[in-house]
Amino acid sequence: MQSQETLSGDFGQQPLATVLAGLAADSRSGVLVIDGGGEVWIDNGSIYLAVTESSNQVADVLFASGVSTETEIAALLSSPDGEAARELANRYPDSIPTLDRLLHEYNLAALFELIVPSTRAFRFDPGSRHPVGATFAEPVAQLLDQAEGRLEIWKKIATRIPNTSMVFRLTGALPSEEEERVVSADEWRYLAMLNGRASIADVIQSTGESAFRVCSSLYRLLLEGLITEEEASG
Repeated sequence: MQSQETLSGDFGQQPLATVLAGLAADSRSGVLVIDGGGEVWIDNGSIYLAVTESSNQVADVLFASGVSTETEIAALLSSPDGEAARELANRYPDSIPTLDRLLHEYNLAALFELIVPSTRAFRFDPGSRHPVGATFAEPVAQLLDQAEGRLEIWKKIATRIPNTSMVFRLTGALPSEEEERVVSADEWRYLAMLNGRASIADVIQSTGESAFRVCSSLYRLLLEGLITEEEASG
């Protein structure tokens, strides 16, 4: 029988990774509520939803799958059954890979923010369940490994892109040793906005992508010499 014991403390005493690993080992279900607006929803020791104070609404993430209407999604999320993701997957089976990818990225982006060392207080409320449901839950260890990997990458990115107020523009030509460069769909979307006026924050807001996704792509473009920082005027 699963323990219903409550848990509380702060990350100065127990880092988030340690807390989540313990919840996973005990196959707990409920929500880890973090001071400042963070939440990590767990089902039988696996994470199915993670949010921060800066996360988009989960309804917007589900709507981004392009398979349902805002009205239908809102209705599913207000259902007492609490299985919105499962219902969407059942009704629109072709959307399963997209839903899986979007929720994975959403949860990973939140965990990436939450694992930054802090002394924020937390409590675990056993038995609580989010209406999105646990259909696309993932193992704690898997998501933590990826989030911690992103944190290491972010430290490198920050050496060249220390804040999202920076403004970039395309360089005038490819580096002299390159005759061509294949551009990915993500890179094309970002490049199209680099007009010397739009900041990275503007790109993030317009595309709806995570700061990590946008900055990591711009970091690669910067290292390759395809973009350059716009000099401040005046």
